Amino acid sequence: MFPNIQIPMVYFLFLAGAFFYWISLPPFGLGFLVFFVPVFWAFVIEHPTQMIRFRTIYFGAFFFWIASIWWIACPHPLTALGLLALAGYLSIYWLIFFAASRIAVHSFRVPIVFAAPVCWIGCEYLRNHLLGGFSFCSLEHALYRQPLLIQIADIGGGYLVGGMIMMIGSAVGSGIDSALRNRISVNRCVWYFVAGIVFIASIGYGYIQTLELRISQSNLTIAALQGNIPVRLNGDSEQAEKTLTQFTDLARQAVLNTSLQTEIKPLDLIVLPETVCPIPLLKYNSDLKPTKFDYWTDDVVEYWNEQFGELRNFVTQLGVPVLVGLSTLVFEEPPEPKRLNSALLIDPKNDRTDSRYDKIQLVMFGEYIPFSQYLPKNFFLKTLCQEAGRGTQPVAIPLREGAVFLSVNICFESTMPHLIRNQILTLKKQGKEPAVLINMSNDGWFRFSQQIDQHLATHVFRAVENRRPYITATNGGFSAIIDRNGVIQKIGRRREAEVVIGSVPANDYTTPVYHYIGDLPAIACMLVISVLILSGWYKKRNCLFCF
Repeated sequence: MFPNIQIPMVYFLFLAGAFFYWISLPPFGLGFLVFFVPVFWAFVIEHPTQMIRFRTIYFGAFFFWIASIWWIACPHPLTALGLLALAGYLSIYWLIFFAASRIAVHSFRVPIVFAAPVCWIGCEYLRNHLLGGFSFCSLEHALYRQPLLIQIADIGGGYLVGGMIMMIGSAVGSGIDSALRNRISVNRCVWYFVAGIVFIASIGYGYIQTLELRISQSNLTIAALQGNIPVRLNGDSEQAEKTLTQFTDLARQAVLNTSLQTEIKPLDLIVLPETVCPIPLLKYNSDLKPTKFDYWTDDVVEYWNEQFGELRNFVTQLGVPVLVGLSTLVFEEPPEPKRLNSALLIDPKNDRTDSRYDKIQLVMFGEYIPFSQYLPKNFFLKTLCQEAGRGTQPVAIPLREGAVFLSVNICFESTMPHLIRNQILTLKKQGKEPAVLINMSNDGWFRFSQQIDQHLATHVFRAVENRRPYITATNGGFSAIIDRNGVIQKIGRRREAEVVIGSVPANDYTTPVYHYIGDLPAIACMLVISVLILSGWYKKRNCLFCF
C-alpha cells in the first residue's frame, strides 16, 4: 500500500475500482478501463490492516448494481422491488470475492495474481448458476467490442476472459504497491512476468483466431428483423396488432431488398423476435378437445386456427422460411392449457409444425412466479406476468431440407454459457450439429436503455465460446449478425425498425476446447473459494473482515 495508508483510503480505492467497472460497461462503454478495476482492488486485497468492514464493501457493490441494472424497474412499478432485491443479492458475491481473496493472500500466502482471478471466477460461476443465474455486467463484457482480447473464451468460456482481466490488473496493482513499499523481490517479479506472458499470449491467440481465413462451401443468407415497439404488461389487442403489422411489413421489405440487390443471395431464412406474433399455435392430445377447458369454445378454437392459417399463407406468399416467436398452447389438463414461449419454423414448402423450440430457462417474475401454486389466484405478484411452462430439450431447426441445422435460444437464455453449450452438444449427439446459433428476444420492456447493449455483449461471447455464427433478432433492442469470432458484422440502429441482412457460413464451425472441458475450471475455482471461506469462518481471526 501507500506508506502509512489509512483505512478510509482503502475504501476510496475500492470505490474507484467500482466506478471504473461501471464506466467500462454500457452505456459509457469505455472498455479498456476495465483493466483498472483490479488495479485499485489489489490495494484493498493486499492491505495489511487486520479488519476491512463488510458493510462498506456491500453498500458500494449495492450502488454499483443499482446503477448498472436499473432497467429492471422499467416494465412495471412492482419490478422496482425486484431491482432492490436483485441488487442486494448480487452484492453478496463481491463480499465473497474480497473475503476469499484476502484469506488466500494473508492466511495462505497465495500471490494475488493467482488469488484474485481464481476467486473472481469462482464467484462468477456461482452468480451464473444460483437462483436461475444472472450474468449481465460480467467483467469480461466490457471487452465485447475488442475481439482480439476475447478469443480465449473458446477455451474457458467468458470466465477465462474475466480471470485474465483480474490477473493482469491485480499484477499491476500489486507491482505499484511493492514499488511504493520497496518490497520488490525475485518471487514477485516472477509472478508479474507470468501475468505479462498470459496477457501477451491472450492477444497472440486472439490475433491468430481473427486472422485465420476460412473458406466456406456454402453460405446462408438470413434476415433478422428489428422492431422498435415498447412492450407493456397486459398489453391490449391494439398493441399486439401494431406489433405484428410492423414485422409483416419488415418481412416484405426483407424479401424486396434481396430481390433488388444482385449482390445479395436469395434469403434462406427470416427471423422474427420473441413473442411478437399474437397468434398462438394450438397443440393438444388426440383424445382431448380444447373446448373442455375454461374460456374455450368451438368458435374461439376455429378463430385461432383461421388466424394461424392466414399466417401460413403470408409465409407462402413470401416464399421464404420464417422463424417466428409466438406462444404455443398445449392442452393437457383442465382448467387451462399450458403456455410455452416458442420459436416456430414456418416453411412455405410444407405444413409441418414440429420444428419448434420451447424456451427452457424462464425469467423469474417475467415468465414464472416462484411457488405460484401455493399463492392465491389473484395474488398481486401474479399480475406481473402471464406464466409459461418450460420446454424440455433443445431442437435442431432444419434448413435446406435438413442439410443445415440451427440452434435457437430465446431472450435471456443467451446470458447462460452452460445452457448454449449443452444445447449444441445434445444436438450433436443426435447427429444434428447446428451450424448457426439464433437468439430471438423482446427487449421492448426496457425502453432502449443500456440493457440492450448489455444483452448484445452476451451474444458476442456465446459466438466466440462455441465458434458458431450468431444471429439475434430483437424487438426494442439490437438485431445483429455476429461471426464466429464475435465480430459484429451487421447491426441495426438504436430505436429504429429495420431489416438486418447478412450471410453466414453454413459449414464453417469447429469444436472449441470449451466444448470439451466446459465449466470444470470454473467449478474448481468455486470449490477453492468455498474452502477459503470455510477456513476463514472456522478461524475468525483469519477472516480479515468485520461488520
